[in-house]
Amino acid sequence: MKELGIVVPMVTPCTRTGELDLDGFRAVCHHVLSAGCHSIFVGGSSGRGPWFSRRDRARVCRAAADFIGADTPLLAGCMAPGLTDMVENAQAMVDAGAQIAVVTAPGYFDYNQPEIETILMRFADASPLPVMVYDIPVYAKVKLDWEMVQRLARHGKIIGFKDSTADFSRFKSPIRLLDEIPDFQLLQGKERFLVDSLLAGAKGFVVSMVQVDVRPYVALYEATRSGDLELAWRLQAKIRQAMDLFDQMFEGRSESSIFFHFLNWSLRHQQICDNILLAHEGDCPSWIADVGKQTVEIYDMAASLINT
Repeated sequence: MKELGIVVPMVTPCTRTGELDLDGFRAVCHHVLSAGCHSIFVGGSSGRGPWFSRRDRARVCRAAADFIGADTPLLAGCMAPGLTDMVENAQAMVDAGAQIAVVTAPGYFDYNQPEIETILMRFADASPLPVMVYDIPVYAKVKLDWEMVQRLARHGKIIGFKDSTADFSRFKSPIRLLDEIPDFQLLQGKERFLVDSLLAGAKGFVVSMVQVDVRPYVALYEATRSGDLELAWRLQAKIRQAMDLFDQMFEGRSESSIFFHFLNWSLRHQQICDNILLAHEGDCPSWIADVGKQTVEIYDMAASLINT
């Protein structure tokens, strides 16, 4: 399998009452792919996959598959509270054109590590698609044990691991897997560790802020891969500066809607799509726009580094 590279965890444009805006979705796809991103991920956290019905997630997946074509890797979230729904989600996604099924540890109930391993192994056995395991403790409420990840990686249908734990010392542990399984797709899920992860052997990254401004992320990836590490580290510094602002948003307000308001402001500012918000999320707090404008300034400064 070719390197997945920059995987975009797509937003899901919609009306405030939750009807899909597939034209808006295709506009976001066009924007990120034409700017140099490599793969598309639908039905994840950024796309608020758990909110939408299986039918709507499949519609989004089919819209992506038809728009991007078979040469662009298409990952689809198949997360669910139980194994049966996980497998049925995977079947719906393969029917809708997905190429890789993405799953986390199942939510709602508390599971120990051996139980999670059994569930993920059984899912891989039953999945009609190759499987990407996604470690995201902020939503799954559990951090996967590294020894378990090693065993999962040796399952013939588990082809990758996305790490969104923000624990880079832990992230470095799986690198030795790449010597044994060269095609294993190890992906970084946090913006602060992109250069470090690519240099350590990661096959790419999956970060939401790509949709806020594609330019610094594509330039960072290309600079790291070409060996222009001075530029790569300067871009990483700007991205970390932007993430400092992003993190400050959650110091007083921790609800997920703050994240969606910020992404919505950014996409509308770029005139890419009209809306990703739902009615219950209310009006955008005025200070979100202030953070957005500061982020634009930082990313513009990052973009100015690219051609100097």
